[in-house]
Parts: sequence; C-alpha cells; structure tokens
Amino acid sequence: MSVLLAVLSTVSIGIGDFLASDVTKRTRAHEVTSSMFLSGVVMTAAVALIWPGAPTSSDLLWGGFAGAANGTAILLLYVAYSRGSLRSAAPTAAVVMSSVPVAWDVLVSGTSPSPVTWAGIVLGMIAIALTSYEPGEASDDRRSVAIAIAAGVIFGGMLILLGEIDEDAGGQPILIQRLVGFVVAASVTRATGPRIFPEDHSARVMSFVVGLFATGAIVLFVLALQTGGSLAVVSIIASQYAAVAVLLGVALRGHTMTWWQMLGVAGTSLAVALITIG
Repeated sequence: MSVLLAVLSTVSIGIGDFLASDVTKRTRAHEVTSSMFLSGVVMTAAVALIWPGAPTSSDLLWGGFAGAANGTAILLLYVAYSRGSLRSAAPTAAVVMSSVPVAWDVLVSGTSPSPVTWAGIVLGMIAIALTSYEPGEASDDRRSVAIAIAAGVIFGGMLILLGEIDEDAGGQPILIQRLVGFVVAASVTRATGPRIFPEDHSARVMSFVVGLFATGAIVLFVLALQTGGSLAVVSIIASQYAAVAVLLGVALRGHTMTWWQMLGVAGTSLAVALITIG
C-alpha cells in the first residue's frame, strides 16, 4: 500500500509541475507560488476535517518547519521553471531531493534496505540524472539548474520533516504545513513585487489547480510513510515525478526526448518495480 500511495504522489506532483512550468512562463513565479499555497490551505482545511487525529505539539511543529521549507523550495523551483526548461530543472531538483532522505534514512535512522531495494534506489537516481542531462545548455538553463539544485536540497529536508509526523496526528500538521508555506510565499511575493496573486484570471485559476495537485501529493506522501513505507524508499518513488512531468511535455507540448532521456524514463519504471519487489 505504501508503494501505491507513493506512486500516486508521484503522479500528482508530476501533473502539478507540468502545469506550473507553463503558467510560470506567463506570469511572475512568486505569484504562482502564493496562489498555489492558498489553494493548498483550502484543500488541507477540508482534509483536516475528514482526517481527524491527535497531533502533539511536536507534530504541529514539524508541520510548520516543513511548511517553511516547502514555501522556500517551491519559490526557488518555480523561478527555475520560469528561467529554464522543465526537462532540465524538474529532474535536477528530483535527483537532489531524493538523495537527501536516503542519506538521512541510512546514516541517521539506521535503516538497511534489502539488496533489491538498494538496486532500485541507485537505478532511480541514475534514471533521474539521465532524464535531466541536456548537452550544450543555454546560460539560462544552467542558471535554472543551479536554482533547481538549491530547491532540491530544501525539498529533501522537507521530506525528512514530514517523516517525523506521527501516524496518529491526522491532517492537522499538513494544514499547518500549507499555512506556513503560504505565509512564506506571500511574504516574499509581496516584498518583491506589486501583487501577491497573478493579475490574469486564467493564471490565477491555473495556479489554484497546481496547488490542488501539489497538496494532494503531500497528503499521499505522508500517508505512504504512515502505512509502513521507509523514508528512503518513499522519497525515491516520489522523486520520479520529474519523469511524469517530462512525459506530459512530450505528449502534450511536442517536446522531444533524446535516447538517454528515454532510457532514463524506462529506468524510472524499473526502479519503482525493484523497490516494490524489495
């Protein structure tokens, strides 16, 4: 069940990032981020009502820290999308994001995945790297990759923080996570521009939709951890969102893929299968 939930989280965030990469080309990335988090607050308020729990003060605190990390990381990632290509920024952030929880799970938590699971984890990282490699990138793409690396590090920290939430906490810590993320995003957006939300109606609507998919991914990720999935395994599966976003770009926007990127996407599927078997 944890693997299935992690895969669903991957699909949800992949769709959200695919949509975000388009709208951030048409309006200011910070405004998209604020709108996305606002829709997440609305969604998680409903989730908290139907997912009751008994969160401790620590659970709420972890949720708040995760929200601050998430708000910062999304601001950076959407800037990367606005300045470069989805094909380079998304997989770069994903491979960095996936490596941080794996290192934490092994070095700090003492988790020892099976050899088959290890093979899936290593293959997953290689697959993301293959998907992200773009020879002869333009300077804008190189800058976006540097920003995406920073976003990936912070995303990885956010996943670790979410993993600290107790399984009996219910949906309230995720609501706190979205609230804090919104405050961070809105504060930065207002401090750096004239508006918090996009002026264009269609951009506001699309940003709101992005937030629903992004929030759904967070809920599914937490559920995957709380149903017995290890942080390393669930994080690697969730990090395959980049392949989902790239494939959507190929199917719906006519993007082209090199042979190694196609190999990376195939490797992604095999990695998830190995992790599932292990």
